[in-house]
Amino acid sequence: MAPPANLVLQHEPNPDEKTIEAAARLYVELFKDEPDYMGVTGGRPDLGMAMTTGVLRPLSRISGELYTAKDEKGELVGFAAWAPPGRATFDTPDQLEMGYIDFVKELDEDSRKFQNHLFQEELPKFVNESLGMENGEKDTYWCWYAMVRPDYQGKGIARALFDMVYEKARATGATMALITNSRENIAKYGKLGFKECGEINVKSPWGEWPYYCMARETKDES
Repeated sequence: MAPPANLVLQHEPNPDEKTIEAAARLYVELFKDEPDYMGVTGGRPDLGMAMTTGVLRPLSRISGELYTAKDEKGELVGFAAWAPPGRATFDTPDQLEMGYIDFVKELDEDSRKFQNHLFQEELPKFVNESLGMENGEKDTYWCWYAMVRPDYQGKGIARALFDMVYEKARATGATMALITNSRENIAKYGKLGFKECGEINVKSPWGEWPYYCMARETKDES
């Protein structure tokens, strides 16, 4: 299915602040009721925008790639944010200063410890074991975010955004990978060529939730 004709889908190598904030707002709106949202925000859902813009600024402008879908008015209706092989969201300390460190400073000590454990230890170990790689996130085309506005879902937008990255990944034989938090999403990513390769149950002060690791190999696809 081709995306609606009124949309422009493109890679934005240097997105403006309006686009980054719109992407963060879409993530918060779609994920605010998900079981892991309290965990990834360190128990501070009111800081969801600060956290997400703090990740998206360096990811989209320096270390990674932002792909957007916008309507004829320039309004964002979907996006996907990726880190290509060899890159990480925060490649340098300076990138932490693009908003994320301000988010972390608002958390209490226990929340900061949980964040550090989850993102620096537990999830990297899980991803590495699931993918059979030494550094799964940096050795793959890693998807950090993939969001489509509800009124535009089911119209081929996610597939089109992923296809843009697939062509780049296939050119070098890179694996495309991500984690998701629901069986429903596993089915959606499965239709995009991804296969489940690992599962973990995360425990936090705010509850428990699963993560599933999924990957798409490109080097053997014609």
